[in-house]
Amino acid sequence: MARTTGGLSVEVDGLMQTLKAVQGVQADLRPGINNELRDRADTVAQGLLVDLVSAAGSSGVPVAPRVAQSIRVKRDRIPVVSIGGGMRVGRAGGTAGALVWGSEQGPKGDVNHFAVPPSSGYWIAPAVERYGPRARDDFASAVVDVFRKHGLL
Repeated sequence: MARTTGGLSVEVDGLMQTLKAVQGVQADLRPGINNELRDRADTVAQGLLVDLVSAAGSSGVPVAPRVAQSIRVKRDRIPVVSIGGGMRVGRAGGTAGALVWGSEQGPKGDVNHFAVPPSSGYWIAPAVERYGPRARDDFASAVVDVFRKHGLL
């Protein structure tokens, strides 16, 4: 039987330009800067993880808190949070990846397995919308701090 996985990706303007700027840094500074950026990105992503878990719990979607158990912070130079994947969280052994979209948007067909009406976002989109501005500000500040520390600004 094929394994079903899924996830969500959110893009933020300006992050690719930041990564390109880091690529232009002297080779001897790059590893240290990359590690510092990873540490700061991890802190920002951990904040989003907390908001996502809280939003899942208060969403009213019965399976959302179980899907939220699959949330993981990925170590990268930009904040990355992964939701879904192969973790079994459903009552009948369904994977988080197979349930994530239904927990976020409700049913897409005639059968309603999610106990909520269709929606454009129950917990993921609202949490990202709420946390996004703070995450952008925190990460932009982190980038500036790291660049100043190394005399690049």
